[in-house]
Formats: sequence, structure tokens, C-alpha cells
Amino acid sequence: MGMKEGKAVPEGCDCCGHDAEDCGMLESGWVSDAHLLVGGGVYCRACAHLLRLVRLDEECVWCDEPMVEEEAAEARGWVYYADELGDLHPCCPSCLAGNFGITARVSLGRDE
Repeated sequence: MGMKEGKAVPEGCDCCGHDAEDCGMLESGWVSDAHLLVGGGVYCRACAHLLRLVRLDEECVWCDEPMVEEEAAEARGWVYYADELGDLHPCCPSCLAGNFGITARVSLGRDE
């Protein structure tokens, strides 16, 4: 991952479509993967995380509480919310209640 000797900085992310500078590839690196796209793909770290190619440490966007393992966090009530730009941000149950007034998860009617 990231800049390797002899490798040029990619033009941008094959997932979000942002150029390398806009999605942080110049500062934090990138992930190359040959399994998702025929011929391979190059992804910014945020997209690589969402595509489950790598796991990045996450914390609540408001209180900085670290998120535990993803399934355990979801069981505790952690959620991702989309801001006005469509970017996803992790939110702990306490901040979810304090900022949005949501204290219980809504059942989608699926069998669990």
C-alpha cells in the first residue's frame, strides 16, 4: 500500500472517482487490488476500507470514542450516517442519541 519505490502516484481512486489529491492518496497512500476489477484497481484508503480490502481504525466523529470490531459495534448501536456531501461517518450510540434524538434502532422487519 502507498507509494513504493518506482511506482507513480495514481491519477485517482477507481471507487469514489476523486483525484489522488482530493481523496488523500498523496498523504496517506492507496491500495491496489486485482480481485475487484478485471485488470486491477487502485483505491484511496477510505474506499478500500468501505470495500473491506483493509481495516482502518475508526472513532466516533463527535466524541472520538474508538469503534470496536465492526459486528460488535453494530450490536452495541453504532451507525454510519451520511453528511450533506454523502460522506459516511461513524457515530457511537451516545452521540446518536444526543445529536439526532435516536435512542433505539428501527426494525426493518427482517428476520434476525
